[in-house]
Amino acid sequence: MTSAYESDPIFETVPRQLSNLVTRIRGREIALPDFQRNFVWDSTKTEELIQSIISKFPVGTLLFWKQGADEQFASRNFEGAPELGEKIPNELVLDGQQRLTALYQALTGTGDERFYLKVDEFIDLQNGEVREFHEVDFEKAIISLPASGGRAQTKKNNDTLGISHFPVADVVTFDDWLDDYVEVLTSQNSSHSAKALKSLYRKMRDKFIVPLRSYGLPVLTLPETTPIEAVCTIFETLNRTGKPLGPFELLTARYYPQGVNLRDYWLEAQADYQSLGDFKVDPYNVLQAVCLRAYGSAQRSDVLKKLTANDIREHWNSVIQGVAGVIDMLQSDCGVVSPKWLPYGMILVPMAATWSEIQDLQPLDRGPAYERLQKFFWCSVFTTNYDQGANSQVGADFSRLRGWVISGEGKAPEAVEELPLSSSTFRSASVRRKALYAGFMCLLIKSRAEDFHTGQAMTRHRVQEVQIDSHHIFPKAYLAREENAESAELILNRSLVDAETNRIIKDKAPSKYLADMAEAFGEDKLRSVLASHAITLEPDSGIARDSYAAFLDERLKTIAQLIESVTGRRLQAD
Repeated sequence: MTSAYESDPIFETVPRQLSNLVTRIRGREIALPDFQRNFVWDSTKTEELIQSIISKFPVGTLLFWKQGADEQFASRNFEGAPELGEKIPNELVLDGQQRLTALYQALTGTGDERFYLKVDEFIDLQNGEVREFHEVDFEKAIISLPASGGRAQTKKNNDTLGISHFPVADVVTFDDWLDDYVEVLTSQNSSHSAKALKSLYRKMRDKFIVPLRSYGLPVLTLPETTPIEAVCTIFETLNRTGKPLGPFELLTARYYPQGVNLRDYWLEAQADYQSLGDFKVDPYNVLQAVCLRAYGSAQRSDVLKKLTANDIREHWNSVIQGVAGVIDMLQSDCGVVSPKWLPYGMILVPMAATWSEIQDLQPLDRGPAYERLQKFFWCSVFTTNYDQGANSQVGADFSRLRGWVISGEGKAPEAVEELPLSSSTFRSASVRRKALYAGFMCLLIKSRAEDFHTGQAMTRHRVQEVQIDSHHIFPKAYLAREENAESAELILNRSLVDAETNRIIKDKAPSKYLADMAEAFGEDKLRSVLASHAITLEPDSGIARDSYAAFLDERLKTIAQLIESVTGRRLQAD
C-alpha cells in the first residue's frame, strides 16, 4: 500500500559534469535568456567557487529551461563564450548564471582574469603525501591575475607566477604540464626521482584537479511544456537577490523574435515622458493597461498567456500617452505633487487604459469626462478600494469606467456609488493606512494648502524646493508628556509643513508655538494659513486650548466637507 506521505518529486535534479557544461556553453547549446542580468562576480567569488569545486563541496542547484520549437525566447551567449548568431539554444539558464559564467571563464581562459593553482600547496613534499582539503592554504593555493593587457601587465604577472602555478584553463593538458614541471624540479633538486614526483602529483591531480572536469553540478530542468507564468513565479522565488524577473522581462524575451523589443519601447517612452521615471512607473503596469484594452483583464495569467506582439503594436503608444496624461492630471488637478503621495500605483492602470477614449471626444466634452475620471480617483482612494485584490479590481473597474467616464451614463465603478464612506474611518485612521494618508495630503494640496511662511499655495516645485513634508500638528513628544490616550500618529494630526516651521513647532504645546507664529507672521495670516490646512483657529478651538480630542473632531468636520466635495458623496456619520 502506498502512503500519501511518500516522496513524490515533481522535479528531479540530474548531475551534469562540469566539462560537459563548458562544452555545451561553447557549442551554444546552453545560453542565457536575454532578461538575465550581466555577469557581476569579482575574482574573489570565482576563487571561492573553484575552492568548493576542487574540495567537492556542494555549490547549489542550477535551474535550466528546455526550449521547444513552438516558441522562442530572446537569448544571448555567456560572457566570454561564442556569439549565438542564428543558433537557437536547447536550454536557457534561469538560475546559476553567475556560477556557470565564472567557471566557464576560469576553465577556458576568457574574461578579465586568469586563474591559477599553486600545486605545491596541495602537496606535503617532505612526507610524500597529498594534503587533505582542510590542510590546504587556499589563499595561496588559488590566485587570480588580470588578463595581460600589455607589456607592463605581462611583466607583473610573470613576476607573480612561479613555476608551480598551474593555469586552471589548461586543466585538460595537466599531464603535459606536469611532465615539464617535474623535469624542472629534478633539474633543480636531484634528491627526488622524477618517477616518485610524478606519482605524488598525479595523486594530487586525481584529488584536486580532476574535479575541475568531473564535478557533477545538480541541474533541475523545467520541461518545454512548463507554463510561462510558472516559469515567472519560479524565477521570482529563486532569484530574489538578483535581477528580478517579472512578466515584462519574460515578455520582452518572448516578443523579441517577433520584432517587438519591449525594452526599447520602454526606454523610448521614458525619454518622451519624464513623469514615467519621476513616478517610477512599473512597465508591467503598462502591459496590464494594454491587456485591459485588448482583453478586459489585468490578471497576470492573462498578461502572460493572452497578450501578443500585435496587441503591443496596437495599444502601446495610446497606453503610454494615457499613463503620462493621467499623471499630469493628478499632479495638476488632484494634488499628487510627488510620487510619495500617489495613493495607489495600480490606479493608473484603468485610468490610463481609458485615457485615449477621452482624447477622442470633442474638446467641450472632455472637461466633464476628466471630472468623472477624477471623481473615480478620489472615490477609490477614500473607500480604500485598492487595498486588497488590486488586479481583480482593475478589471472590474475598467468594465464600467470606460463607458461611464465618456458618457456619464450606465453603471459607474463601485467605489463611485456603491461602497460606503464613513467618517469614523477617517477619525481613527493612522498614517499606516498608506493610501488614506496619501489621499489626505493630496486633498490638502488640491484645496490650496498654503506655505506657512509665504502664504503661497503649495505647488509641486515648492514642495520639492522648500522641503515641505508631513509633520505633526500636536507634537508627538508633547502628547507623550501629557499622557494623551489617543495616538499621535493619526492622519488628522498631520499636515504639510516646511522644515523651518517644523523647527518652530518642535515639541511645544500648540498654543505656545501658535503664539510664536502669530508674533512672527501676524494673527490674520496665521489664521488664513491654518484654515487652508483644514485647521480652525479661534479662541475656543481645540488647537488654541491644546485639546487634542477637540482638535481632531473639529478637523474631521472640515476634512469631511473636502472629501464630499471631491467624491460627490455624503460621509456616513457614526
